[in-house]
Amino acid sequence: MRPSALAILLLVLAACVPVVEGVGDEPVVPGAQVASAQFGEFTTGYEVLGAGPPVVMVHGIGGGSSVFQYRFNAPTVAAAGYRVYALDLLGFGRSSRPEQRTTQGDLVAQVTAFLEDVVGERAVLVANGLSAAHAIRIAAERPDLVSGLALIAPTGYRSLNRTQDASRERTFELLSNPVVSELATSFLIDESSQRFFLLDAYDSRESLTEEVLASFDRNLKVEGARWIVFSFISGSLDQDVSELWPATTQPALLVWGTAPGLSSYEDAEDFVLARPDARLVLLRNAALLPNEERSDAFNETLIGFLQGLHR
Repeated sequence: MRPSALAILLLVLAACVPVVEGVGDEPVVPGAQVASAQFGEFTTGYEVLGAGPPVVMVHGIGGGSSVFQYRFNAPTVAAAGYRVYALDLLGFGRSSRPEQRTTQGDLVAQVTAFLEDVVGERAVLVANGLSAAHAIRIAAERPDLVSGLALIAPTGYRSLNRTQDASRERTFELLSNPVVSELATSFLIDESSQRFFLLDAYDSRESLTEEVLASFDRNLKVEGARWIVFSFISGSLDQDVSELWPATTQPALLVWGTAPGLSSYEDAEDFVLARPDARLVLLRNAALLPNEERSDAFNETLIGFLQGLHR
């Protein structure tokens, strides 16, 4: 399926998980240490806590995403006996925000370099949405770096799977036009627009707290925030997994929320048909972000999966 430009924009707004602007030296994840690593000319910001087998958490892709997405998960997993890394992708959080078109290959290379240079051993990748599709690619291409996959509402079969061709660059150039750029940015940072679309990201209105809304709003107003959003809208970050997913051999956990919204658990069918051995867990009363809305159930499921790998 080729989503319309409007649908993609709505997904951007709804999939964004906020990061508090100007986080400085204070960790976003409770109990974590703030660190950074060099990635070519750019910097990867990350937080780390715990001791034990490594687990690397990669947030979803949207205008306000960051390690903030795993604030309810990383501490619990670390306490269960794991060394947890939560990293910010390029364009997000403490990582560099390149004022240019970012591609799927750039983010795949960033996470791959992080696994090689920072983690230094095979790790379980926990990833959400489009980042889960990128994690699948890394697992297929570099099985020496990935020991397991825990994927939250992964994309790549029915959505966000557009071919990487010249049209991706042309769309980005159109969005980068000063007039179009300003109009799109004005829409992105409008508080009423944010609230309207974020309601589809959560099943419960209680999950959409004023703290979440405020930090989301601030993050979209950070200098340089627009470029990764435009990269997403242009399809430059899309990743088809129809050939990659069946090629993975690592143990895999698939988690979806069952509440209606921008992510449908019906997408799980393609993943399960291609790999019947993968474990599928559906969490009620959760939409796009079950790791937030049903954090206790998600954490229990994830830790059980991890313990099964390390027996």
